[in-house]
Amino acid sequence: MLGQNRRSCDFLQAWTDLSLTPVRAPDSLIGMIRERTLQKRKKLVGTLPITGELLRGTLLERVVRHKSGCPKCARGEGHQVYVLTVSYGRGQTQQISVRRERVAEVRRWLDNYQKLKETIEQICELNHDLLRPDPAVPHPGRKRRD
Repeated sequence: MLGQNRRSCDFLQAWTDLSLTPVRAPDSLIGMIRERTLQKRKKLVGTLPITGELLRGTLLERVVRHKSGCPKCARGEGHQVYVLTVSYGRGQTQQISVRRERVAEVRRWLDNYQKLKETIEQICELNHDLLRPDPAVPHPGRKRRD
């Protein structure tokens, strides 16, 4: 009988030791994940282009052909033009002619805008992860049921 009680106590002690280990691991794992998420966010914020050289829209390349009086158009070549198209709410669209010498600049500004937008979306996703409740932190107002 004494040997059986001793085995039961040893089993109970071993089970208690094992049951405490997983409780500690998720706390540190959650902390590590949170810290890694904060580091990723800080790195992304550091890559944001701090510049006024941002432009939203689409740069279109078009060929315009005159109806008459232009030898180039008569040959079917036409004239290459660039147009920046910007869409606003309620179906409104604005088109802005872009001079040939400014096309590279406009493309750079459009690229800056896209990079900024993508980075902001990544930061928002990381912030969504950070908003998830930490199970290790007790929530006030909630009663735990045993």
